[in-house]
Amino acid sequence: MTPEELDRRAGELHHEWESPGLWGRIERARRGSRRWWWWAGAGVAAAVALGLFLAPGPRRAPVSAKAPLLTEQALAEVEEAEAAYRKSIDKLARVAAPKLAGPGTPLLRAYAEKLAVLDGAIGTLQAEVARNGFNTHLHVQMAALYRDKQQTLEQVLHAQ
Repeated sequence: MTPEELDRRAGELHHEWESPGLWGRIERARRGSRRWWWWAGAGVAAAVALGLFLAPGPRRAPVSAKAPLLTEQALAEVEEAEAAYRKSIDKLARVAAPKLAGPGTPLLRAYAEKLAVLDGAIGTLQAEVARNGFNTHLHVQMAALYRDKQQTLEQVLHAQ
């Protein structure tokens, strides 16, 4: 079918009729739908606000002035434990050093690279801990890095 034929056929299908109240009904429906959406949005906002207000918060143990959350003594104990852990990992690293000195296999090269990345991350985190030693999250991350380094060194020792 050519474009001219389409235009001719479209003209044949075109019909017009009178609808005197159509625009008024459309306008009323549009205003009503806006009102409905406004009330729905307001209801959702009120429900969310009420839920946030009434939702139970995280459970916390009561803190008294006599027992602060983190003390100098607790920090000293954590640092002492980290030092002992670091010392044992350093011993493990000395045992694994000959295998890592000239890694001949791709697996040992990968372990050496992983250990270098871990040492870099540990150094960065140690600088953060030096700035804010009372941040328990940093100490948890440090313990995870040391654990990962220990496991990697043990894998080096068992690698062929």
